[in-house]
Amino acid sequence: MERAILIVVLAGAMVAGPFAPAFAAWPEFCDDLWGGAEFKYPYEERIETERHDFTQSATTVGRGVVQVESGYTFFYDDEDGERESAHTYPELMLRLGLSEDIEFRLRWDYAWVFAEEGEESGAEDLRWSFKLQISEQRESWWRPTSALEINSTLPTGGEAWTTGRVGIGLDYIYQWEVAEGTTLAGSTGFSTDGFGDFGLLPEDPQADKSLALSQSAVVGFELSESNTAYVEWFAIFSHGLEDELAIHVVNVGIDHYVTDNFVLDVRTGLGLSGDADDFFSGVGGGYRF
Repeated sequence: MERAILIVVLAGAMVAGPFAPAFAAWPEFCDDLWGGAEFKYPYEERIETERHDFTQSATTVGRGVVQVESGYTFFYDDEDGERESAHTYPELMLRLGLSEDIEFRLRWDYAWVFAEEGEESGAEDLRWSFKLQISEQRESWWRPTSALEINSTLPTGGEAWTTGRVGIGLDYIYQWEVAEGTTLAGSTGFSTDGFGDFGLLPEDPQADKSLALSQSAVVGFELSESNTAYVEWFAIFSHGLEDELAIHVVNVGIDHYVTDNFVLDVRTGLGLSGDADDFFSGVGGGYRF
């Protein structure tokens, strides 16, 4: 019951708080539910993936589109001489466009952690979600293109990372095109049990319950006709752990568009706080059909 109340409160804050401009008109996805949605050709714009930055895209994939994303990331941390490295693969995400403004998503990943005291590995809990298009910027510069992800985790992971229970969360993503080829975006979210991410789980994931709150900001810009780049900051704060986490990270990345439907990416980042990994780097891509 407490979790349900928290979702309602957060959603209300988005509507009545600083995100109110995005909700000034009827949410875009509502037209899909009533059967009055305007047809949008999904391939008019080139592919946009949720990877590889923390901030997800502010748009849905479009009706009938199947999009697959995958990648690999290496993490390294040295805390008071105790070194730890980790690898995640395949970071697999499947996105299905149910309508112009509604999509269904599945995400599955596997993590290996190597530390001086031992090694751990296993699958993370399966994540599934719906993404709803809330608004589009169009002519009003102050009204962002935005989307709301309603997500959940299922206790399907390996012993090392599974929480043994269903998790829930929300992520509100908003983006403005501030100049031709330049965007400013961010996201605000929360989730139970650290978003299902192995790096945010407590020592005993099944016994310790917690909440995670997140905030991000990112600037994206075009380098050339087939290359874009971004600079991003994001933060994650825990609530309910014996040793609370305050993670701050800055990262940069480049997307290379092989075609309008196929993109490759590379990224690297640095931790700005003691709870964050010192360094991470990864590669990946996405394809839609």
